[in-house]
Amino acid sequence: MPAQELAVFGTIAAGVAAWAVAEARGSRTWWTLAALLTLIHSIVAFFVFYDGSHARAQAETMKQTAALTGVNFSGGIYVNYGFLATWLGDAAWWTVSPISYHSRPAWLSHLIHGFIFFIIVNGAVIFADGWAQVLGVTAVGVAIIGMWRRDAPPARMPRALSDHVSGGPAK
Repeated sequence: MPAQELAVFGTIAAGVAAWAVAEARGSRTWWTLAALLTLIHSIVAFFVFYDGSHARAQAETMKQTAALTGVNFSGGIYVNYGFLATWLGDAAWWTVSPISYHSRPAWLSHLIHGFIFFIIVNGAVIFADGWAQVLGVTAVGVAIIGMWRRDAPPARMPRALSDHVSGGPAK
C-alpha cells in the first residue's frame, strides 16, 4: 500500500479504535484524540483521493452511496462535514467546559453520541470491507460492551441502592 493510502487508512483505523476506547471508558482524552484523528483522516483523504476538490469528493461519495444503497444522494458529503463539525465541537466543549458539558441534557448527549455512532457504523462497517470492516465491527462491539458495562450498576450493589443511583427502578 502506498504511503499516502497508508496515511488515509491508518489515521481512520486509529481514530475508530480511539473512539471505541473513548466510548467504553468515558474518556475525554480518547474522545478528543479520536475526533482529531478522524479530522486528519478526512483532510488527508480529501487530498489523496479527491485532489482537494469538493465537487469530486461529492461525486465519489454519491457514487459510493448509490452503489451500496441504490440511491443517488448528493448530500452525503455534507453529512460527513456535519459529522466532523459535531464531533470536534463536542470534544472542544468537553475540553473547554467540562462542568457545562456534563450538565447538558441527557437527550443532547444521546443525540450527539448516537449520530457519531451511526456514522462510524456506516463508515467502518457497512461501507468498509476486508480488514477495515473487521476493525469496524470489533470497535463497535468494544464500544457497545464498554458503554453497557460503564453504565450498568455494579453487580454487588443492593437493588434499592442501585435504583437510587440510577434514578429509580426500570419501567
